[in-house]
Amino acid sequence: MSTIDQAAPAADTTKRVPGHVIYRRVLAERTSYALAAAGMAVGPQLDDSAWSYLASGGIGLGTLAWLYAKTKDPDQSLGALTRAQRAIPFLTAAGTYVANLITPGFNWWEVVAPTAWASLMGWMAPLTRSASLVLELTEHQAQEGPARELTYTEYLAAKWQQATGDGTRLVSITPFRADRPDFEAVVVAQAGRAVPTFTEVQLAAAFDFPVGTVRIRPIQGSGPGRMRVVARPTSEDTEAVAEGIRGLWETAVAAPGKAAPGVDLIDWRSEPHRIVLLVASPPGKEIHLPHKAICSAFGIDDPSRLVIETDGIRQGVVSVYKTNPLMKVRKATVEDLTMDSKGRVTIGVCHDGKPARMRLWDPGQGALRGITAGVTGAGKSVLQNLILAAEKRSGVVSWVGDVQGGMSLPEAEGRVDWFAKGPVETLLMLTAAHAVMKYRERLSNEMGRGDFALNRPWPLINITLDEINRLLSHPDEAMRKATAYLIADIQKTGRKVGIGIRLAVQSLHLKDLGDDDAIRQQGKVGALFLMRTASSSTKEMGLDGIAPAGFQMENIPARIYENGQIEALFSGKDDEDGESTAGMAYMFLDGRAKFMRTFFAEKVDGVYPDLIALYGEDPPTGLTEGEAKAAQAGATIYGVRHTNPYADCDTLAQAFSDAPGSTPAAGAPAPDADGADGDEAPAAFEAPFGIPFGDGGPEIGEEPGLQDQILDLLADGPKSLKQLREALPSFQPSSVSNACTQLKAKGLAKSLKRGHWQLTDS
Repeated sequence: MSTIDQAAPAADTTKRVPGHVIYRRVLAERTSYALAAAGMAVGPQLDDSAWSYLASGGIGLGTLAWLYAKTKDPDQSLGALTRAQRAIPFLTAAGTYVANLITPGFNWWEVVAPTAWASLMGWMAPLTRSASLVLELTEHQAQEGPARELTYTEYLAAKWQQATGDGTRLVSITPFRADRPDFEAVVVAQAGRAVPTFTEVQLAAAFDFPVGTVRIRPIQGSGPGRMRVVARPTSEDTEAVAEGIRGLWETAVAAPGKAAPGVDLIDWRSEPHRIVLLVASPPGKEIHLPHKAICSAFGIDDPSRLVIETDGIRQGVVSVYKTNPLMKVRKATVEDLTMDSKGRVTIGVCHDGKPARMRLWDPGQGALRGITAGVTGAGKSVLQNLILAAEKRSGVVSWVGDVQGGMSLPEAEGRVDWFAKGPVETLLMLTAAHAVMKYRERLSNEMGRGDFALNRPWPLINITLDEINRLLSHPDEAMRKATAYLIADIQKTGRKVGIGIRLAVQSLHLKDLGDDDAIRQQGKVGALFLMRTASSSTKEMGLDGIAPAGFQMENIPARIYENGQIEALFSGKDDEDGESTAGMAYMFLDGRAKFMRTFFAEKVDGVYPDLIALYGEDPPTGLTEGEAKAAQAGATIYGVRHTNPYADCDTLAQAFSDAPGSTPAAGAPAPDADGADGDEAPAAFEAPFGIPFGDGGPEIGEEPGLQDQILDLLADGPKSLKQLREALPSFQPSSVSNACTQLKAKGLAKSLKRGHWQLTDS
């Protein structure tokens, strides 16, 4: 083949064929030589008639005559050489056959000669060589061959030239990735001509790519003589996807009468599992992107696959995911829960993969407020534990009120400075916190300080109240009013003295916050987490002023499915086959709503071992000595906070009554005569167990005759607290409870069990 190639400049008669074609032709030629050799050895022994001489001699003479005729034309030198090469097998075969015919009898060389001829012709393969076949380029040769002569871009240019001829050239070839065949290039036509129109089949055939993966697109600013080729056989054609999305948006979303009429698609980008759309309403119109309607337009039955964020004016970002982006979330680390210089810790992951950060405090504003809303199983406990573990590691004083009797946050018990169980202990903890707040306010005024500075001189105190709706809707009116007053006052004034407060409730409906909108409005100022709730109405949730304008929250389902809920229902999958959405939430911070999920934690035997480990072994940070002493009656409460006397609430009540002089534990200032103080303590308010709430209130004691009447009733035998209250309808229920406590302190009565009383000498 080398001789033919060297002569090629005179006239290019080469033919490019795949390597397997050349291999098959050589194999066929060599096989025919082997069969001919067998005939040359056996034929003369079987038939030496005149016809044999005429046939073999005719083949030889005919070949010579044909070759002589070709040599008479001087311009056919290349053709004569090629034909001489093709004549060699026929001339030598005819000569060998005739020699065998004319030799009498059988001689050994009559077998050797045909065998030698077949071996020589097989090695030379003159017929195949004379066909001027050239090995066709392959991608493997262009990219990976050990002695490759062409780069991949040269290979692509040669493929295009081979497929389309000289009418166009492929230039500016740019592979997208070195390990993939995907590329883009520019097709340039001859001067003065346009690039021909190619079908998808022709384009795919040019590079041997799947049909539909090669497209031609116009080049902005260029004429029809230059076009752009985009080939993506192994990756997604983002432009094609975007064109489909654009068309879908314009017809199913932005068209009149559709989901968001008039909202234009401004720009887009594609990621491996996400398409991000930048949209905007017409000038002068406020953006409105209805979540359910857009889900329907895109054929999405899992609302968590579509995330909408807006600037509250006229622009928004719509993220469309192939599957829920928060299906799997990693576990938290100590680094995540270590507070940075801005007071932030990381508690989870946002839908776009960014860390979900919240502030434990704000260096510019002080302590923060917040509310977490979600039904049972929504993930409130994991979120609260992550925050509490972060506070412990960051030197924050954590006080936790678990109104559910310690069942909501058992991991925090013994790992925070104060863990109050049940409504009574939680109310007492709030009373002590209020006393500490007033102490800090007084010293801050004396020092001329206007804002809180971390650990100068006091640590940050954050109060977490879980299931606080149980206390804010408590049947005892006095406890309910006391709780509402204490929470509201700490929310309003605790910020500047470093006392923050967070509430965890079932929902943001007023009924879950004691019908106190002031508590809801103050709580929304800080970090607001809205998890799966019993309602998805943002209007009822009171998100006005918090959620961006035009924001519409869709309730998070209890479970999500990789292929969608409808497909799961249709295929009859069990409900447990889905992935729980515990920990998914809308986090409202700085006027933005972020869809996120808390870090994963696995529950074992009713607790979260991973979260317990994150608390660490160091003791929790507590109050300074001055704060504990200055709280007066609160100091006594603070001193017994770890005894957990949940089963006998009278122990904490006695702590109040044993305080020197029965000084108020929560020194709320008395309101001015004109009510200028704003939040007055309720007129009929009684602090827990008869302790006065605020200066100038009634001293510890009983209403006239109440204790005597209780003693008379107990003289007839033990009575439950309920029976005593029913027998004394003219007194407040809390007054009856307080009087029983005072009788126990005097040694006149004792409690058989919780809520049951009898005379001491009975």
